Amino acid sequence: MNPIKRFPGRATASILAATSAIALLAGTQAVQAAGFYIKEQSVTGLGRAFAGESAISEDASTIFFNPAGMTRLEGPEATAGVHLLIPRADLENRGSTATVQTPAGALTRPIVGNDGGNPYDPTPVPNAYFAYPLMDRDLWVGLGVSAPFGLANKYDANWFGRYDSIETDLLTLNIAPSVAYRVNDWISIGGGIDIQYADAKLTNAVFTGTGPDIISKVEGDDWTFGYNVGVLFEPIPTTRIGIHYRSQIEHTLDGDVQLSRAGTTFNTSSGTADLNLPDIIAVGVVHELTPKLTLMAEYNWYGWSNFEEIRVKRPGLPDQVVGQNYEDTFSLAVGAQYQINDAWTVRGGFQYDETPTVDNFRSTRTPDADRYWLSAGASYALSESFVVDVAYTHIIIDDADINTTQPGAVAALSTNTRAVSEGSVDIIAASLRYKF
Repeated sequence: MNPIKRFPGRATASILAATSAIALLAGTQAVQAAGFYIKEQSVTGLGRAFAGESAISEDASTIFFNPAGMTRLEGPEATAGVHLLIPRADLENRGSTATVQTPAGALTRPIVGNDGGNPYDPTPVPNAYFAYPLMDRDLWVGLGVSAPFGLANKYDANWFGRYDSIETDLLTLNIAPSVAYRVNDWISIGGGIDIQYADAKLTNAVFTGTGPDIISKVEGDDWTFGYNVGVLFEPIPTTRIGIHYRSQIEHTLDGDVQLSRAGTTFNTSSGTADLNLPDIIAVGVVHELTPKLTLMAEYNWYGWSNFEEIRVKRPGLPDQVVGQNYEDTFSLAVGAQYQINDAWTVRGGFQYDETPTVDNFRSTRTPDADRYWLSAGASYALSESFVVDVAYTHIIIDDADINTTQPGAVAALSTNTRAVSEGSVDIIAASLRYKF
């Protein structure tokens, strides 16, 4: 017997809609992982692997990392840059299966499909900042535009992990009006409001037991607000300490779920779900060892543990809940910068970036693991007003095990995606600074 025929059309559609709504949150929330919180918001920072970023206050991108640092700028400044992210992931099937529960017991068979190919295309991540002084440079106002969370990947439609994911596309846009004030010669404070937009689109296949798969497409978006605050200390002329806090941001995504089979749409439904992006604490130290050589370090803490579950709310139906069990994480970076002459500055750094994902909950949407950054960069002053920055980073990602179970079209059906992922990321970046 075909198990899907045991259920009326509306019941099947309701189960599928719930499953797909859960997939929306699974993919969207997963961007909180180490590699999908997009740190790439400063080209000079990338060249140092973001070591000392909350304390160095080198250009207007300090608006993102610690707005208190605006008080160290020489005058009005604008900067615009783009980071080209080139990720690579290879997933190997380790025994993925599909199961049909029958009165005689469970029938399990291997899932047939290719390896999905590299799901990532090169993706540009732009950002721009503007800082302007008032009150004889004691008070500063600024504006930053960035994309601090994001993910875009697409596997082949007939790959072995299609019941877990096929396509994931998440975009955030963060607009941050900011202010900073110099309290005295060695303390500055700053903060800003984060006006944030999130938009998600996800697709995956749903196991039907026989015949063509059902394809689920889920979309949702939301505007909401957060804040960030920072302080910058300069206890001695050669040393600075920066502390920055970025608040948790809570989105409520309004989503639409579209189900189709063999190219024909047969159900569309709606629902809402919470997307809680983590709070982040950063502590940075910068020390000018000589007038030309500067050493730096940075510690970041990420509050991933607030993501314990996915709860999808649908009108007239019970909440759907799936555990995630994310863990709090940290990253640690060290770096150095050397001013060769008035025109040239070079820099480099290393970062260890811990993943919050845990075994048995990790998804093919975000096959994440601990990461190791190797970075280098340079700046060239074209004139007193224009500076060009370039940077390159290679990120090594540990192998990651994936072992997740997905519900099928009806309760008697399920799939188990088992894989091992191996990957890396290359980043090429450039920016232009203008000092008024």
